Amino acid sequence: MESLLKFVVIFFLVFYGVKYLFRLLMPFALRKMTEKVMQKAQQGQAGRGQYQYQNGNPFDQFKQTKSAEHQGEIRVDYVPADDAKDRKGTQTAGEFVDFEEIK
Repeated sequence: MESLLKFVVIFFLVFYGVKYLFRLLMPFALRKMTEKVMQKAQQGQAGRGQYQYQNGNPFDQFKQTKSAEHQGEIRVDYVPADDAKDRKGTQTAGEFVDFEEIK
């Protein structure tokens, strides 16, 4: 019985000690980890080139392309396929259920 009580006391001391250490050390570790990820992203080494941009700010490319366009010019980036034009909203949307609001 004495050894069980000793085990429980030691277990709780270790548990709360580790919990306290995590509260102290995790913000530091997460800050360092995010700094490394941001550094890799700025260098263009973060997975498959998805973060490769010219300057340190990824939004600069939108400012440059917008100023290069002529004012009043329309640019279409996406044109849907022809089969999407044949469908009408309520014909392909599925089954609708009528309901009444009860107050």
